Amino acid sequence: MLVTSLLVAARARRDQTIVIGAHYDHLGLGGFGALDDPDSTGKVHNGADDNASGATALLEVARQLAQRRLDRTIVFIAFSGEEEGDLGSEYYVKHPTRPRDSIYAMLNMDMVGRLRNARLSATGAATASEFPALLDSLNHAGGQPRFDLQASGDGWGPSDHASFYAAQHPVLFFFTGLHSDYHRTTDDVDKIDVNGLARVADFVADVATALANRPGPLTFVAAPPPQMSTRGSGYGAYLGTIPDMSESPGGVRITGTRAGSPAEKQVSPRATSLRRSARRRSATCTT
Repeated sequence: MLVTSLLVAARARRDQTIVIGAHYDHLGLGGFGALDDPDSTGKVHNGADDNASGATALLEVARQLAQRRLDRTIVFIAFSGEEEGDLGSEYYVKHPTRPRDSIYAMLNMDMVGRLRNARLSATGAATASEFPALLDSLNHAGGQPRFDLQASGDGWGPSDHASFYAAQHPVLFFFTGLHSDYHRTTDDVDKIDVNGLARVADFVADVATALANRPGPLTFVAAPPPQMSTRGSGYGAYLGTIPDMSESPGGVRITGTRAGSPAEKQVSPRATSLRRSARRRSATCTT
C-alpha cells in the first residue's frame, strides 16, 4: 500500500517532479527480520526509529514545503513493504502517478531519529554530479556546519531509494545510523532524539527546495549493482548469531544466538564448560 500526496508547483518546471519518501511499515509482531535475543515473535515491534522517524519527518517536510515557492512539483510517498524488500517503492516506480521520466530526483528518509554527535549520512551523493557541492553549501549555509555530514556513495542499498536508482534517477538517502535497538522491541519512542529529528527534517526540506528551484538538469551517474551470489538456492550457510548493530571500533560484535541455531549449539557446550571451570576455581579459593 502507498500513501501519496502531491504539491503541484505553479511555475515553469512544474512538469518535473521530486519524490520525497519514507516507509511506514516495520516488523509487526516480530518473526522474520527481528534481531531480538531471545527470539521475540509475538511481541509488538513499534519501530520508532525504523521507520516512524522517517514517516514523521516526511510530514514535517511536507508542512514546510507547502509554505514555500517551488518551481518543480513534489510527490510525497509513504511506502509499505520496505521490510519485505522495497515492495512499495518498486511498485511505484513501475506504476507512477506522474510520468516516470518526469522524476528529477528522489529523497529518502529511513531511520533519522537517532542523531548522535550531529552525524548525518546522505548516501547517494555520487548519483548526480551536482549533489556534493549542493549538499556542502546547504550544510554550511549559516557559516558553521549544521551536521557532521557524511555525503558519499552510489544509490544502491537496503531502502526505498534503491528502486528509483535502479530506474536511473538521482537519489539521496538520509540516515542517522544503526544502533543496538535495530529490529528489536526496544526500538521505541523514548529513545528518539526529537530535536535531532526536527533538524534532519529541516535540512531535507532545504535540500528539496534547492533541487526544486535550481534551473538546470541533474547529471545522473550510474554505478553497477552490488554482486549477488548465483550459486545454489535458499539462504545458504546459516550460523544463527545475532549482531550488535551499535557502533563498534571494528569487527563484528555479537549479542547472542538464535534458539536451535548452529551458533547456539556451539556456544552452549563452551558456556557450560566455562561455568564448570568457574565453579571449580571458586571451590578451590574457598577451601
